Amino acid sequence: MKKITAVILVLLFVVAAVSGCGSSSKNVDLNALMDKINTDHNISGLKVVEDTSKLKRYFEIEESDVKQFAAEYASDASVYQAVILVEAVDADAASRIATSLDNHLDSQISEAKSYSPESEEMLSKCKVSQNGNFVCLIIGDDAESIQKEVDSEIG
Repeated sequence: MKKITAVILVLLFVVAAVSGCGSSSKNVDLNALMDKINTDHNISGLKVVEDTSKLKRYFEIEESDVKQFAAEYASDASVYQAVILVEAVDADAASRIATSLDNHLDSQISEAKSYSPESEEMLSKCKVSQNGNFVCLIIGDDAESIQKEVDSEIG
């Protein structure tokens, strides 16, 4: 009887340990990550998106899909830059957010075609990335380097 109890306890421990490993929910403070990105990449002058209503207005992301976010952007006549980091409430919301950000990027590429081949080329190299419930879009000359930093924090 003691052997059976011991085996059952070991199996319960293994199941608990394995189920914890499969969790895709990582505790990342996106505002702190944005501050780190701004410092590490010497980014300044971007406009901060203050709340989810503005996230909806600028990027067509539904407020109810957002658990937390940090977003900044800048646009002038010659260049568009953005760092948009969003944690969705669940996997379906993350998919909808990724679609909204893809649409936003496509719109920026289309707009750039009419006025700036350089901007169009830079924008064409950018992409939306998703890791679990985290979705991000980084637009700018240093997008690849910033994406690596985001991946190391979220991934």
